Amino acid sequence: MILEATVAMGFAAVLALVMMKASMIGLTGNQWTIMQTLTDAYLTRETALANRLPVADLTATTSQWPDPTVDTPQRYETTVTLGKLPGGAAVLGNLVRFRTNETQQDDATTASSVYRLYSILSYQIGDKEYFKSRSTLRLQ
Repeated sequence: MILEATVAMGFAAVLALVMMKASMIGLTGNQWTIMQTLTDAYLTRETALANRLPVADLTATTSQWPDPTVDTPQRYETTVTLGKLPGGAAVLGNLVRFRTNETQQDDATTASSVYRLYSILSYQIGDKEYFKSRSTLRLQ
């Protein structure tokens, strides 16, 4: 009788561990989806900001998208809050912005200026670091 009870308890413990591992795997996939949604939403906001920023503010010396060939500092770097996970834990990322001048020098007939604005977001999930980027082309 004691042997049967011991085997039954051991089987119940193994079943409980298997069920716990399955639920943890399910939660891990959910966390990945949440992180992708948060980072995509933040970079959509970055694209909207890059599109609505006046060109005069873009080319100013205090621009949020500095030109690495002319401006100091060469990049705008800041830590941003991407959102919150279930349970209230804040998700942080590192945002880097800069611009490049894409104007063709041999095309003097249009006299237009072309700038490409880059936004690079880095974030961490567990012990791995991930990067996402968006670029926006602006024409004046």
